[in-house]
Amino acid sequence: MNKSIHAGLCSTTPLSIGSLLAAAILASAAMAPAAASAQTAPATEAAAPPSETHEIVVTASRREQRLESVPYSISVVDASKLAGAGVTDLASLTQSLPGLSMYDAGARLAGATVPIIRGINATGEPTRGFRNFEQSPVGVYIGNSPVEGYIQLDDIKQVEVLRGPQGTLYGAGSLGGALRILPNAPQLGALTGSIEASVGAVSHADDPSYTVSGVLNIPLGKTLALRVTGKYARDPGFVTAYGLLKTNGTGVTASPVLADPSDPVNSPGVYYNKKDWNYQDSLTTRAALLWQPIDTFKAEFAFLHAYVKGDGGPNVNTDFAGGASPFDANETLPAGGKYSDYTRIDEPFSRNTNLASLDLSYDAGFATLSSTSSIQTTTGETLEDDTYALAGIANGGYLAYYAGVPTNPRFIYDQEFDDHAHTFTQEVRLVSKGGPDKPFDFSIGAFYENQTRTGAWTIAVPGSPERSAAQGCTSQAYTGATAPACQVIANPQDINFQQIDTQRFTDFSVYGELTWHIAPHVQATGGVRHFSQWFTDAQSYEDYTFGTDIPASPHRSTAGKFVGKADLSYEYAPSQFVYALWSQGFRRGGANSVPLTGIFQESPLLASYKPDETNNFEGGFKGHFGNGVNYSIDGFYIKWKNPQIASSLPSGNLAVYNANSATSKGFEAEISGPLPLRGLTYSLSTAFADARLTSDFSYPANNGSGVIVPGLVSGTSGQQLPGSPKFSAGANLQYSAPIAQGYRMTLILNGNYRSTVAMGLASSLGTTSVQRSTDYAVVNASAEIRHGAWRATLYAKNLINSQWVLVPPTQMNELNNLTNEYTVNRPREVGLRLGYTF
Repeated sequence: MNKSIHAGLCSTTPLSIGSLLAAAILASAAMAPAAASAQTAPATEAAAPPSETHEIVVTASRREQRLESVPYSISVVDASKLAGAGVTDLASLTQSLPGLSMYDAGARLAGATVPIIRGINATGEPTRGFRNFEQSPVGVYIGNSPVEGYIQLDDIKQVEVLRGPQGTLYGAGSLGGALRILPNAPQLGALTGSIEASVGAVSHADDPSYTVSGVLNIPLGKTLALRVTGKYARDPGFVTAYGLLKTNGTGVTASPVLADPSDPVNSPGVYYNKKDWNYQDSLTTRAALLWQPIDTFKAEFAFLHAYVKGDGGPNVNTDFAGGASPFDANETLPAGGKYSDYTRIDEPFSRNTNLASLDLSYDAGFATLSSTSSIQTTTGETLEDDTYALAGIANGGYLAYYAGVPTNPRFIYDQEFDDHAHTFTQEVRLVSKGGPDKPFDFSIGAFYENQTRTGAWTIAVPGSPERSAAQGCTSQAYTGATAPACQVIANPQDINFQQIDTQRFTDFSVYGELTWHIAPHVQATGGVRHFSQWFTDAQSYEDYTFGTDIPASPHRSTAGKFVGKADLSYEYAPSQFVYALWSQGFRRGGANSVPLTGIFQESPLLASYKPDETNNFEGGFKGHFGNGVNYSIDGFYIKWKNPQIASSLPSGNLAVYNANSATSKGFEAEISGPLPLRGLTYSLSTAFADARLTSDFSYPANNGSGVIVPGLVSGTSGQQLPGSPKFSAGANLQYSAPIAQGYRMTLILNGNYRSTVAMGLASSLGTTSVQRSTDYAVVNASAEIRHGAWRATLYAKNLINSQWVLVPPTQMNELNNLTNEYTVNRPREVGLRLGYTF
């Protein structure tokens, strides 16, 4: 029996450890001798966009360093580049940076999609509107706080992309790398701010896009400053949805309205179509309060709130030839089109994300002692219509159980995914003042995380049980049955399946890195981190249709692990470096709590999964020239042991399991600088990652009919790992020059290319082969004019209005091609932004 799946997140965590550590640092600051109040010169926010010829400073190692001196592959995208590339969130960031990727189905699947670096990912594209079960292979941070959920990138100083395993400094979940999103900090003694608004026309959308954002930095005396930001964005839909049924409410149990209430058995539904269906509204706000009573101590408290809601997704069906509905001959559906889709119900979604953080820092002279405490929650709700998908599986072989006999003309098979996560983290670091004039630099620290994730996956057949009651059915419907064997079985709310899953995870780790300046231009770094982890998963499983009731039974796993790092760097000429690196990444194992008995039973081999580990071997050249040219080139080879794969199994059960081994090998190259024409700059980047399985794997699994079949879930040596392209490239050209007294013009043209992406490894629900995306190329352009505090920007995203298939259909050519649903990129958007800065 095939079925769709979901789960979610929820928790509470005490703050005792964070409070104690915070108090310790505050006490250290209080004992320091008084000093004059720190004053920070206000930034000139109205200045022209920064040139790409300046020297770039990063803080990836927890201390300030020149970009070229960091002995591993790292890219930096500042605010002007984010704006020029049209980057608004993580998904659009991944489209603009080679070597960084993500499945992109809009914010509705933000809980189930994660960034991927260097191809280190073995999980296929999300086939359910669910959160990810395994840890992300890339650590994502806002400032020093880990974060998940959906946020817009607003008022950002820069984004640092750390490629390759970062296990020693960034812990579990940085298997393939880390992303650091660095917001602008409050400024003491400066009253500054900006407002910006935009409006745009999106091809194939009747409604405009628009954004409104603002930043205000307020000094509150000599030692306090408050920075408040906010951004609201409306992304209109561009897909027309056909064949929706009007319902008597909202949510997973809302029943279709009858066109003829006097005939509850044969009445058709009330149908309508919806233009601009897949809209999205986003709101992100952040407030940060800085207190710096003395030069050597500062505290920053920040609270971020993000909310997104919308309907549907960027999905289209171009293959359906048109004709009668497969459920109701009275309803005729039009032929598919470039921006058309078919659904029986609306598919609303929402996600609410909050992050509260406290950063404390004390300069002890020889080193800086700092603490980061954070509490994050994210909650998501997604309604998904799987009516056509269910009817397409096995030529409708399971339809009778849910739609009755004969098929309910108003049949809906919908699913709701609800998830909640509560995460508390505490980190304390002692980082020495770096510099080649000192024989040693060091970083030592401790990290604690406590997370609870809870989710519910609910499937309903609203209205079908009531119809079967009106028919006078006396026994359960099944394939080939006739009345009175026509009863649809569900609970009183028409729910026929519900799974509730709770995960609890605790991580305590200690780490350290030591850099030895062997000679004035030679340094070596060694690092180590030790993890102690505890994980519990408990899942209840109730299927009313097939009389299966499995109470939650906790499955537990523990892990203890050392990971290491070693690198050697040589400055062979001023600001020109060569380096060699070995680094490791680690990710926790866990438990699945899949049923081990009954019609949905799975093999005990799928009841748990092992931790996985990466070993990265890397070498490269980096440099910065006096004329403004920055460059880097590196090659890497990553060995991956026990890669974790999350999948919807052939039975519909969700599970994480391990492959045996994989590798990723390739290179990255970047160069940027000025061109001979004054004001003209460029940047070019490319990445190649050949990520593949290096051995076969095989697991027995339920075939969907209650029978466990050996080797049903498998992978073959040589298969490309899913989720990222082998080759990607990007180019940016920027020209800035005065055009009149007090007026400056900046022109930006950028383009990005991605080769095809595999969607998965092993077979899962409704799949018979691995699908692939098309390759992908998008060009963006903008023209900005600044005059004093004012700026006006004309922009175009996807300038040539190309359409690419980001995710092909999971179920191909079923139900007269009604299951052929393609996820595509957004069409061209042309608009105007106006801004004022003071």
